[in-house]
Amino acid sequence: MGKGARTRATILAAAAETACLAGFDGLNLQPLADKVGMTKSGLYAHFGSKEALQIATLEYAAELFQARVVAPAKTEGAGLPRLAGVFGRWLEWPANAALPGNCPFFAGVVEFDDAAGPVRERLVRLFRDFRAVVEQLVASAVRHGHLGAGTDPAQFAHELLALRYAHHWAQGFMHDPAADARTRAAFARLVGGRA
Repeated sequence: MGKGARTRATILAAAAETACLAGFDGLNLQPLADKVGMTKSGLYAHFGSKEALQIATLEYAAELFQARVVAPAKTEGAGLPRLAGVFGRWLEWPANAALPGNCPFFAGVVEFDDAAGPVRERLVRLFRDFRAVVEQLVASAVRHGHLGAGTDPAQFAHELLALRYAHHWAQGFMHDPAADARTRAAFARLVGGRA
């Protein structure tokens, strides 16, 4: 990896930490440049705009999410074990990627829900892509007899996202020490106690 690529990786790691702690609106060039020991113009040379930095940060976070949450499913049993594994790791995100604070994607949802533009469009695609993964995992669990034959993968994915968002609210906003246990219990009910 060349010096430019290393510098970019350092910037994106710091930007992802900032997004977890302060959201994407918190990605201001000067404070981020100070954090990584660069000038604002030096950082600007890597991205060109705050919007480009936000998109690059989303991409970086998505790569971490894929590596820490989704990819390990390949080593798990097909069907419900794989679905349960992804959900469990999703609950541990972003801490399982050594990031502080809360989910940067949920922060982005709050910030860009009424906005238009490339950052929102990329965030929507990331959520759609992950929803498709969840739907495939649910369909596999149905095929393996782990979930009922009438289970609708799209509806299940919707409910799973609702559980994860409730967990985000309970843990991140309310600081409820029972958030994790409650969310895991809700998941067990969703899958009919088979997890």
